[in-house]
Amino acid sequence: MATQVTTLTVLGKRKSPGSHVGTLRLVGSASEVSCSEHSDFEPEIVKNTAKPVLINGKLTTGTKKRYQCTYAGCSKAYTKPSRLAKHERTHTGERPFVCDTCQKSYFRESHLQAHTRTHQPEASRPLACDVKGCGKRFWTTQHLKVHQDWHNGAKPFLCTKEDCCEAFSKHHQLRAHIAEFHSPPGTKPYICDHEGCTKSFSTNQHLRAHKKTHDPHRYTCVHADCLAKSEETPNFFPNWTALQNHIRTAHPPTCHHDSCSGRTFASQKGLRAHLKLHEERELEAQIRGHVDSDAEEDLGPPKKRRRGGEIGRDWKCDFDGCTKDFKSKKAMTIHKNVTHLGKRDFVCPDCDKAFGYKHLLQRHTAKSHSQNSSDEEGDSESTTSDDEKPNHIELITGKTYSTQAQLKVSQGKAATCPFPDLEGLVQYRIPNTGDIKPCAHIFSRLYDLRRHLAATHGVRVEKEVLREWMERRKSAS
Repeated sequence: MATQVTTLTVLGKRKSPGSHVGTLRLVGSASEVSCSEHSDFEPEIVKNTAKPVLINGKLTTGTKKRYQCTYAGCSKAYTKPSRLAKHERTHTGERPFVCDTCQKSYFRESHLQAHTRTHQPEASRPLACDVKGCGKRFWTTQHLKVHQDWHNGAKPFLCTKEDCCEAFSKHHQLRAHIAEFHSPPGTKPYICDHEGCTKSFSTNQHLRAHKKTHDPHRYTCVHADCLAKSEETPNFFPNWTALQNHIRTAHPPTCHHDSCSGRTFASQKGLRAHLKLHEERELEAQIRGHVDSDAEEDLGPPKKRRRGGEIGRDWKCDFDGCTKDFKSKKAMTIHKNVTHLGKRDFVCPDCDKAFGYKHLLQRHTAKSHSQNSSDEEGDSESTTSDDEKPNHIELITGKTYSTQAQLKVSQGKAATCPFPDLEGLVQYRIPNTGDIKPCAHIFSRLYDLRRHLAATHGVRVEKEVLREWMERRKSAS
């Protein structure tokens, strides 16, 4: 019986000359011809002979992407160094490709080219929609196809919620649907998908800015002391407020002048104003040395030194005949209003006399109205006796405030400032050298006490810790 054999050559990828070409023999009957006996084709056994490559100091096999990103937490790898360089710009923030029209910058040249097309007129787009009545044009066939599918009624955006079969032609329609029907009332289209976060936003830009707040490594301290200790574990902070609180607590603005002994300040603005005083005092000392040497020959009385010194009086009154100068614009403005314009804002409630400065009103009240007019009010409905009413002297000296404050403390309505006994409020202890006196200020609001501790004593206390301490003090009264 004759056997029909057909021979076909299998065409594959182009190989180097002399390589084996496989031949496939088609046999009419599988039982008559044995592949092992009659086939001259021996399949080539492919062995993985790829040598391991060195990637970031480690030998790696089975990959052609030998150029791997070296940034912590990034596992991207590429076959060419140019592609790795493009990727690394996303870490460094470098945007070398800038649009000449609007000055927008991009990581890649292809992104710039795509953006440049937005400045060209629509008529320059090569691909036009062939639907009657639609004159839209596009740059790429992909955008044209998506637009034509929209004409044909395609709805590729399906609702991902269970038991919902709605579909939409635009992504923003799907987002609006999820926000309206599958979210709590008032939810906006762009919803944060972070675990435990229920915030939503009107625009994608606001959502991207919000997502950065969930990154625990968003901010780090660049102070020299922190950098020296953070080679392996840097100090990271989730938000800007936490970083600033760390800087104020761990690295407060400090004056390094010899006479200040490391005095700290609550803000850089206060430190700059303080350093300016040092400069003015040093300059005045130099000037005074020259003046004193010249004044030894003068028999007249020494000139009285003005409060604040003579240096830095850059604000001069511009009224005719006035030679006064001041160290701030505010002081000059008050001088103009009171001296030259006759402004009197401080009026005595008893005799209607007006004064230009508050301290003049206080002096007038203490001298002229120190006696209480309680005799004229004897028939009033007030139950307060004459002895209990504070006079003006007590108001000025602060005795009234002290009496009322102690009464609030005894009633559990206020608490005394805990400084310097801060045990349980902060993690460090202030050494009691005997020179530190207890603070006598009394507060009824947590906000005021926190600000007082930070501004007056330079102590930062957590809000919740201070609230618990204040509640214990009030309840114990």
